[in-house]
Amino acid sequence: MTSRHYTADRQRREEIIRQIGTGTVLNSFVVDRGHRNGPERHEITSTGLIIIYNNRTNKMITKLIARIGQIKRYYKDEKEIPAGLIEKAIDNTVKNHYNEY
Repeated sequence: MTSRHYTADRQRREEIIRQIGTGTVLNSFVVDRGHRNGPERHEITSTGLIIIYNNRTNKMITKLIARIGQIKRYYKDEKEIPAGLIEKAIDNTVKNHYNEY
């Protein structure tokens, strides 16, 4: 189950994400931005993706190709960032410019 916005507006991004691969979920973070539909669950994957779900309904909202700064913000209170995750973000965003979609 995905949001209408993602299905309609993010086709090119989804093509790139299929090329990258979803990988495995390394960590999940619950983020409350005060949205009327409630908190979100942000899952960070081994391929450098952020998959965002509504935490109450489990509906997938969007998928993002993580930038380096985003990864660092998620892990600011953790002991360390999982091995290879920053390098994957560099490959995806700096070298391949995948996050432009």
